[in-house]
Amino acid sequence: MTDRARMRVAEAQSLLGVEADTTWAEVRAAYRARIRASHPDRNANSDSADAVRIIDAYRVLQQNRSAASTPPFDPGRAAAPVTAEREVEGWHRSTTEPIVMERIGADTIAFSAPAEETLTRLLEACHEIGEVTYLDRSVPIAEVLCRFEGEPSTSLVMTLQGRAHTTEVFFTAESIEARSGPATDAVVDVMEDALARLGQGP
Repeated sequence: MTDRARMRVAEAQSLLGVEADTTWAEVRAAYRARIRASHPDRNANSDSADAVRIIDAYRVLQQNRSAASTPPFDPGRAAAPVTAEREVEGWHRSTTEPIVMERIGADTIAFSAPAEETLTRLLEACHEIGEVTYLDRSVPIAEVLCRFEGEPSTSLVMTLQGRAHTTEVFFTAESIEARSGPATDAVVDVMEDALARLGQGP
C-alpha cells in the first residue's frame, strides 16, 4: 500500500471516528450515524458535500477491506466469461436479465444492478410507501417520508454503495415526531415488500 493510500485510509478513519482495529460492523454503524447527522434536513449547517465526504470515506475503507481480503492473482485460473449484452458504468448486465435483490442485513439490501438503475427502482418503491423528500443522484442518497397507521411520520434515508457486481443500499429510519418510530428493519421490510410488488424485472 502506498503512502498516499495509507493517508487516504487514515483520513477516512478519522472522518468516521474509527480506528484501524475497529470491526467492520462498528465501521458501518459509525458510517450510518455520520450520514444521518449530515443530512441537510437534520442539520441546517450541513449540505450534500458533507454527505459526499462521508460516503467517500466509507468507500475508501470498504475498498481497503476488499483489497486486504482479495486472494493473489492466479494466472492459471481462467477468467469468467462475459455473456452480457451491454456495459453500464463498468457493469456487464444483459438487457433481459432481471434485477435481483437480496436482504443481506437488517438494514441492507443488495441489488444486482448499477447504482443508477437501483436508485430508479428504489424511487418507484418509495412512491408506494410515502413521499420522496430529498434526492441527490450524485452521491447517491435519497429520503422518503413514510406514514404508517398508528406510527409517527418516519424518515427513511437510503444511501447507495457500488460494489463489484452489486449495489448495496443502507437504510436508516428515524421518527420525525416526538415519539419513537418503528425500528429500521421493520421499515426496510415494508420497502422490500413494495419492491417485490413492483417486480424484479429489468
